[in-house]
Amino acid sequence: MLKSGLYGKYKGVECEITLDMDNNLKIITEDKLNIDATFEYNYNSGFYSKIVKPNELLDCVSIVPYGIIQEEKVQILKEKESQYQVATDSLLVGSNLNLTRVDRDTWLGWVSKSKVTLIEEKTPINPEDL
Repeated sequence: MLKSGLYGKYKGVECEITLDMDNNLKIITEDKLNIDATFEYNYNSGFYSKIVKPNELLDCVSIVPYGIIQEEKVQILKEKESQYQVATDSLLVGSNLNLTRVDRDTWLGWVSKSKVTLIEEKTPINPEDL
């Protein structure tokens, strides 16, 4: 599964981190096995969330995925079964990959996962700074 965004460990379990509209730090998970009665079920979405304090989180990182195709770096936006949706601002890369030009400087399209080397750029973050 493609990860993108903020993640941290809560009680040893990795969860996605987000801020709500009131600037509360929240963790989100789909895994029913790792929740307790303090989690809220969010509007039939399949996701459970809980407001936490920054000091309850460990190993927090920001994850930005990108791919290497034909020795060129591309953004990875989405994932489906056997493909990644990729984007680039390079005319040469966009043309070589037969991507669709969606504006002056952006080419977008779906590429087989077998053609992409997936790289997750992980940057440590301090949850106190969120």
